Amino acid sequence: MIKYVGISLLMLLTGCSEPAIEYSDIEQVKQQLKVQNEFLQPLDTSLSSEVALDNKLPFSESYLQTRHEIYRSLRAMDLTQPQQKLADYLSISERFPARYFPWPAHINVVENMLSNDSITDQKIAQWIGFTIKQLSLGLESKLKLNKIELNSLKSHVAKLEKIKGIDQDISAALINLSQYLSTYTPRGSVGLHGLPNGASWYQSKLNYFAQKTDAPLTWLAKIQNRSEFSKQQIYTQIFDGEHSVSLLEEWLMLNSFELIAGLDWEQSYYNLPLSVSSHIEKMSDSDKAFWLAMMETDLGVHYHAWTVQQAKVNLQKRVQLSNNQAAYAVENLIYFPAFSFSFAPILDSNP
Repeated sequence: MIKYVGISLLMLLTGCSEPAIEYSDIEQVKQQLKVQNEFLQPLDTSLSSEVALDNKLPFSESYLQTRHEIYRSLRAMDLTQPQQKLADYLSISERFPARYFPWPAHINVVENMLSNDSITDQKIAQWIGFTIKQLSLGLESKLKLNKIELNSLKSHVAKLEKIKGIDQDISAALINLSQYLSTYTPRGSVGLHGLPNGASWYQSKLNYFAQKTDAPLTWLAKIQNRSEFSKQQIYTQIFDGEHSVSLLEEWLMLNSFELIAGLDWEQSYYNLPLSVSSHIEKMSDSDKAFWLAMMETDLGVHYHAWTVQQAKVNLQKRVQLSNNQAAYAVENLIYFPAFSFSFAPILDSNP
């Protein structure tokens, strides 16, 4: 059995022996999760919390245990159907190896830490060392960063090393991380396909964002059956910059569509599938064509193990995009697997 699965199951079993944290309503759960993840998704306002500092350090043992207790408390509540689906998705995600990638590559976590007065320089330096340790442990179970993630982390570290007056312990830790990353060999596939149990991880994401349990090849057949694929479409939306949020979220905000509240920090505490489903009928033909192409490319990257270049070519075959737009879109698919399938309701409408 793969090592990380055994470790995760042990963590969950030992966690179940502890008394569950109780919350009176889902808003308390959301507040606790926001505080817990404040270095991954910085808070807009200061929230009071009894969460200890060590519990907030991303993917530390105390972080994982506290998060598990929060999710367990959430599942015990009387939830609506959308809330239940989200709670199930969050719980399922605990089975997969995020613990070995404690620094999400699309976010400059240390920069977030430096801008937060609640954490000491010593703790930041220790967490950088923890990142090296977890990446090394991941290698033992063939869990590797892909080349996009690796290059992004190198970029974050290089940016941080240029900060003047940075604490000596942090500076030394960053040098160690930079040296470690310089010798790190990424996995061959940029998609989840390249990870042990990656297919199961991707399927769980497809099930949540599409709100259906179809297999990848079933989704592919539905997508390619759409009439929008008969000729290349024009798409005018401009996107570039950092990948701090998904392109899906950017699209909703650009169109001033309402975003429905959620609990997942990766979705910026919105329920993106539910948010999109409320606006499917308002989509333009070019929007539909673009997101159909994104879904097809999403499957290509994460299920068929396409290279970045193959993914870019496929997008540009379907939609008129510049090279920079195509590169940005593909990187966003890599950072946010299956998010594009929030647009799966398109496939239930008439072509």
